[in-house]
Amino acid sequence: MSTVNMPVFGSTNRLLMAVFREFFVGQEIHIGTLFSENIPTPALIARTERRSGSIAHKAGDEMFIKPLIVSVNTLTSGLEAESDGEALQEMARIAITQAQREQKTFPGIGHIAAIENSTVASRASDWATSTGIVQYATLPKGVVRFESIYRLLIRPPVTGSVNNRFRPLG
Repeated sequence: MSTVNMPVFGSTNRLLMAVFREFFVGQEIHIGTLFSENIPTPALIARTERRSGSIAHKAGDEMFIKPLIVSVNTLTSGLEAESDGEALQEMARIAITQAQREQKTFPGIGHIAAIENSTVASRASDWATSTGIVQYATLPKGVVRFESIYRLLIRPPVTGSVNNRFRPLG
């Protein structure tokens, strides 16, 4: 029977959701990892991405640090959609940065060890980039999307194990 003799990393998407849900608690912001046609606004969609650039952000010790790229998208609507999108992106940047600086740990998930903003928030014209799962030619009428890309180094949880159903028992 196999045993695991190294740390198991938690879900990066769950880590991002935990950071944003804690930071935006009490506000009516949809926080998730997937785009949908009828998504409520304002919305913050954050997830791990398969994009170039992760090689340049190598970890010194792959056993205890995982390098990755994440996208943070905001969807806003209404008369102030563009300025609301910029403002929500700024608060998302602060949420991630604050979680990293405070080394905010989430049980069974881990924490952000380092962060590098590789692409500042900018307006995007469609639902997702060419690497995204869901793609539509244009956003719904009146919806504005901003996207920022971050390079992160993630550490596994120090205490408590990751609930991974494929982890060998023993």
